[in-house]
Amino acid sequence: MKATSLHILKFPISVLILWFALLNTANAKLTTKESPTTSAFNPKTATWDIAWPGRVSQYDLVYLSPPVDPMQGIPLGNGEIGALFWCEDSKIIAVINKSDLWDDAAFGPFHNWDGKEEDVSTTQRHACRIIIDFKYPVFNTLYISDFKAKLNLADGSLSLEGSSPFGQVGLRAFVDHKTGTLLYELKSDLKENVPVDITVERFGSRTFSHWYHQINRDATIGTTGTESFADKNGVSITQKLSSGTFAIGGSVLNNNGSTVTYSRDHSHAATIQLAGKQQKDAQLAFSVTSPTKADPTEILRKNRQAINDLGLEAFRQANAGAWKEIWNRSLMDYGDDYLNSLWYLTMFYANASQGGNYPGRFNNGIWSWSRDVQNWNFYFHWNQQQISWPLNAAGFHELVTPYLDFRFNSLPEAKKDAKKLFNANGAFVSDVTERRGYNSSGEKINHTPIAEIALDFWRQYKFTNDKKFLQEKALPFILEAARFYESILVKEADGQYHAKEGSGYEGWIKLKDGLTELVYAQALFTAALDAMKVPGSAAPESVRWRDTLNHLAPLPRGDHRKNG
Repeated sequence: MKATSLHILKFPISVLILWFALLNTANAKLTTKESPTTSAFNPKTATWDIAWPGRVSQYDLVYLSPPVDPMQGIPLGNGEIGALFWCEDSKIIAVINKSDLWDDAAFGPFHNWDGKEEDVSTTQRHACRIIIDFKYPVFNTLYISDFKAKLNLADGSLSLEGSSPFGQVGLRAFVDHKTGTLLYELKSDLKENVPVDITVERFGSRTFSHWYHQINRDATIGTTGTESFADKNGVSITQKLSSGTFAIGGSVLNNNGSTVTYSRDHSHAATIQLAGKQQKDAQLAFSVTSPTKADPTEILRKNRQAINDLGLEAFRQANAGAWKEIWNRSLMDYGDDYLNSLWYLTMFYANASQGGNYPGRFNNGIWSWSRDVQNWNFYFHWNQQQISWPLNAAGFHELVTPYLDFRFNSLPEAKKDAKKLFNANGAFVSDVTERRGYNSSGEKINHTPIAEIALDFWRQYKFTNDKKFLQEKALPFILEAARFYESILVKEADGQYHAKEGSGYEGWIKLKDGLTELVYAQALFTAALDAMKVPGSAAPESVRWRDTLNHLAPLPRGDHRKNG
């Protein structure tokens, strides 16, 4: 099945709906009879008249051999909670993450390359690993008779089936889009009646942020503060962080005749065992809390009760409905299956990793693969901004919100650094920041991140027309950015405003009238003046900003022909 070709990436969905509605109204005026809908989008019901789930599921990610490398694993998520699955010999392993599991440094402003701060800086911790052990090497290449796994895009779920001389195994899993509950349907039919163990474990570690350059040799970092529990209702693990203590727990919803045992292995692991019947068929649920100063296990208990009351099928239907609503908001067909697959996977990754309390980082979203390893570790502006660029055009404005909220909440520290580092008004953002908004002090000679971020706020308003957002967040951020930018421009004898010395992107060579600084001066001051017109406000600096725009130095040019 091929979806109807509609190229809508560059339009917000609200504009498309209005366009189709106007088109339908115009057609109705041309005839005395009601004309049938000929578009793939039905403006009367605000739905796509295209086969479901075929128009999305044709781009599913299919594995015909076990993903034995976590870097090729199958990711699931609801924006806030992520799970990355892969196979190892007899096991299916999933690493569980949550966007707000932060272990903050004892210090504030930092230096990205300071060896003394290596692995004691603010970092994001993983929640746990969930390991299903079938006891036989059913995923070893030597013994595979048949294997198929799939990332089902239409409902954001995973399905896996494998056959070997030792028997058959299967797993279906999804992260409920509303609650973040991770739900499993596990099956095994092995030649011998061996128990299946589902272990929840957590071993913390160093982050290895600069693994390619400098490493803290203290192997004890990250390994403390973990405790595991088991009772008649399930298993759980708690972990102490500087921001509070979080917990993750799991239990069996339906054992279908298997014997269920919950046991504590040691302080870092607890196990659910399915035994009794040779054919195992069970439903399980896992939930993870945010860090809290209160007892997180009480939150787990309430979550477990709510999950048991609803049952897995209710979650499945709700999750499928949520993903259908997501996909119905935009449709893309490039006329090329490969490009279509890339687009649908990109939108899946965005919806699965960018809707939480904090934005997923540029190099792994909210998924990790090795304990607490977080390569690069911080929010690197040049890389991070690229995640949000396509989301407005695709109609997913809410996925930009976590990033903008993070930046807006960082504004107080950005204002302090503008005054401290430059003796300037406004706000300064370094290329490298951490989640509380502290800047790395080693990247202060590039001045453009604050302008680029301000324009992200302006873009969000232009797509959403959300005047409350403009008034409360976008405009304040844009004005502080413009105030700082005013400080890096100097009116010289030629009557033009020139940019002071600063570096280019990720560079250390100082440039006067750098291209990026002049270009963003033009864009930022224009946006600031336009943004003030919406609520009818004015800043005291408005006159100077208009003068700057009228007398901004031209972009430096060179004649390549002089060099042959």
